Amino acid sequence: MTIIACVRTGERYGMEYVTKLRNMVSRCFPQKHRMVCLTDQPDRCSDVDFVDVTALDLKGWWAKMALFAPEWRGQEKVIYLDLDTVLINEITPLAGVPGEFSICENFTRLHGRTSYPCKYNSSVMVIGGGKCSFVWDRFDRDRHRLLSKHERYGDQAAIEELYPDAPFLQRFVPEGFFVNYRLLTMIKPRLPAAVINFGGSNKPENCSIPWVRESWL
Repeated sequence: MTIIACVRTGERYGMEYVTKLRNMVSRCFPQKHRMVCLTDQPDRCSDVDFVDVTALDLKGWWAKMALFAPEWRGQEKVIYLDLDTVLINEITPLAGVPGEFSICENFTRLHGRTSYPCKYNSSVMVIGGGKCSFVWDRFDRDRHRLLSKHERYGDQAAIEELYPDAPFLQRFVPEGFFVNYRLLTMIKPRLPAAVINFGGSNKPENCSIPWVRESWL
């Protein structure tokens, strides 16, 4: 069974981000799945399995590195979505992504800043069933150096070092499947647009576009 995973550490994102992502996944991923939230917070909700990662002592985006740990996911394929992701159509193409690991190409680079130093964007990732535990092992052994070296660009830069040349998800999904927040307009895009990727201080809760807010439920 496919796992749809998210990560909630600290208090930057309220519990409503988990419940709204759960609701969007139920609408936009009709295949059988289970939703899992890796968290260091005590809040819980229905229809989500929670994995306590407090002992790992990874704050903020660094907790995404735990996605590669084998203990919580077993042999199941993982589709990871950032909590601030908005789903507007079916995301089933992600279930068909082949191979060991795929990650989004960085949207800043895609939008013209080709010199941007990090080529990965970890807002959506797909980890093959039972794959990539070596990423966690290498990170955990060398975490202090990696946290210091990649303080600015975070987990996605560390993943790039540990797993260079991963295929980009944009290769495996229809063109226009991902919609970066920079490209949002008042007119809702049609298929194949399915995933809105937010970033920085731009979040669904402060987006002024009505159809985005209506989708984030």
